Amino acid sequence: MAGRAFQKDSGDEILSEINVIPLVDISLVLLIIFMVTANYIMTSSFVVDIPRAQHAKEIQPQDAALISISSEGPVYLEDKLITTAELKKQMKSKFRDNPDIAVILSVDRSANFKNVVAILDLLSELGISRLNIAATND
Repeated sequence: MAGRAFQKDSGDEILSEINVIPLVDISLVLLIIFMVTANYIMTSSFVVDIPRAQHAKEIQPQDAALISISSEGPVYLEDKLITTAELKKQMKSKFRDNPDIAVILSVDRSANFKNVVAILDLLSELGISRLNIAATND
């Protein structure tokens, strides 16, 4: 068993050992913090509070692209965060593959109207004319 011996007479001896207990404590706390925040980042999603309509009709989304605009401003294509340039590129590709593609806009009721107009303008520029706005029928 290893141990250290202290002598009362030798005041010149320097202890050169590192106390690792505080280091382990801090490391464990940081590990817990990273685990909690990583779990939050990986499971975070956006919620779009869409308005209600009395005469909303259900459409079949098999050949439709879902574009969501959240209240904070980011745009999502099929639940994936996307920039406007990427949206334009992907919608151009989808329109080339299927010229009869429909777009469902799911816009949060508190979203900035400027963002909605920008997306509508982008879709109009690409020639996409089948536009639907998502609403609940509650």
